[in-house]
Amino acid sequence: MNYPATQPIFRACLVLVVIFLGGVAGCAQQTPKLFAPLQPDGWKVQPIAIGCRFAPDADLDPATGTPVGDEGYYLYILNEAADWDYSDMTALLISIWRRPWAHSWLILERPRERLEFGHTGDFGETTPRYHVGVYLGIKAGEPNPIAYLWRTMADGQFQIGKPNRPPTFVWRMPITRQRHQMIHDYVMQRKYDQFGLRSKNCTDFVIEAAALAGINLAHRIRLTLPPETEIWGRVERFWTDPQYRILEYSSPDVLEVDLRQLARLGIGSDDTERYLTLQQ
Repeated sequence: MNYPATQPIFRACLVLVVIFLGGVAGCAQQTPKLFAPLQPDGWKVQPIAIGCRFAPDADLDPATGTPVGDEGYYLYILNEAADWDYSDMTALLISIWRRPWAHSWLILERPRERLEFGHTGDFGETTPRYHVGVYLGIKAGEPNPIAYLWRTMADGQFQIGKPNRPPTFVWRMPITRQRHQMIHDYVMQRKYDQFGLRSKNCTDFVIEAAALAGINLAHRIRLTLPPETEIWGRVERFWTDPQYRILEYSSPDVLEVDLRQLARLGIGSDDTERYLTLQQ
């Protein structure tokens, strides 16, 4: 190992992990939307922190510890946050029912070419969508209606072009020509036929691409679920089997918090306004 060469990477990893953890904690104190301490009914929510921001072979400026690339080569992460409220289970269910969608996708850019794509699914055409399936299970009195979230859908698709809703945030990061080719090959060879809440979804797709660019992004959230809760004066059961007590999944809401923090730190940049202007 060439220690002088890797020292900026190690320092950047350490500093950014501390800043990110502090940022999440600070946000949690101001608003409970992405964080909830353990409550009497057993509800608890915690975003999952990453271990190190950059891969050991990341392309970083040795002076600033920020990503660099070849001229005209960029990776964009486009995110549509759902703004779900995780303060308690009732608040989350209501916010999901009001806005049951969120999305993350990519643009891969090189000189004279921009490709926009993503991974979509959970259309509800052959099987109920996730939030509907849980609701139907509760209504039918199933012992573990929350188990529907553990299912993998068979309606996954490769999204080519922009979706029919605008992003709430667009983040741009310079990459090298070699990284561009690695991500392009990955996107074209990846399987898209399956789609899941806990894995194989749109946010996992962009996280895997970002890792190929040499950067790790916070994106997962852990929910500790009570076996039952009161909703509009009625007690509803969610699980009887404790294997469904803890749910972890990738969240565009968590990802957007991380991307905005990175842009504020000068790691990548906020390209939202320019993107939205170009789409008009």
